Amino acid sequence: MVRQNETLARIELFRSLTPEQIHRLDTRCIWRRANAKEWILDYQDEGADVFFLVSGVVRVMIRSISGRETILRDINAGAFFGELAAIDGQARSASILAITEATIAKMSASTFLEIVTAHPDVALQLLRLVTGQVRMLANRINEFTTLGVRDRLYLELLRVSRPDRDNERQAIVSPPPVHADLAGRISTRREAVTKELSAMERDGLLRKSRGALVLLDVPRLIAMIDEDMALTSLRS
Repeated sequence: MVRQNETLARIELFRSLTPEQIHRLDTRCIWRRANAKEWILDYQDEGADVFFLVSGVVRVMIRSISGRETILRDINAGAFFGELAAIDGQARSASILAITEATIAKMSASTFLEIVTAHPDVALQLLRLVTGQVRMLANRINEFTTLGVRDRLYLELLRVSRPDRDNERQAIVSPPPVHADLAGRISTRREAVTKELSAMERDGLLRKSRGALVLLDVPRLIAMIDEDMALTSLRS
């Protein structure tokens, strides 16, 4: 029996389906709970099931042979993962780690492809989401290959911040990310992140407050990134 909170009605991909169609899909999924810090998928795993995240947050990661972990993105409730293996039948291209407790629906590749091919809006949403991921990864590769640690950190802090309503030059990162997580997002070591954050404090770019990091001069940060990118372009 499907529980009340075990429904794909919360998944944006299926927004065009009727309640009856959603209910039939619910019964064709295997539902499970994942604990925080539990690995759901591992890089190069076999299997082509697609996973729909009804509640919680999971993280997409790549672990190198040396053991360094690169964080590609976090996936929030309402989204999904595993679709690439369902489409091309290849092994998993990344690992998935539960950041919080999560409710997940596992759908077979055959069911997933049946729904995608039968409903044009679902197919269009899938194409847009996959395209967005390709663009995001292309931008990340460009950052990793052309920018130093400092600029990659600035960009990541700006990405995860929100504007300060009391000061248009400032932005707030709350809750403050763990240094190891920031390091994973910009492909460096935790010690390098700690060093750069301390330098930002000394230079008047960052202030640590209770439960947040405050970026004190967003226009200046952007200008510094642009200047370094221009210099890199000239050198190449």
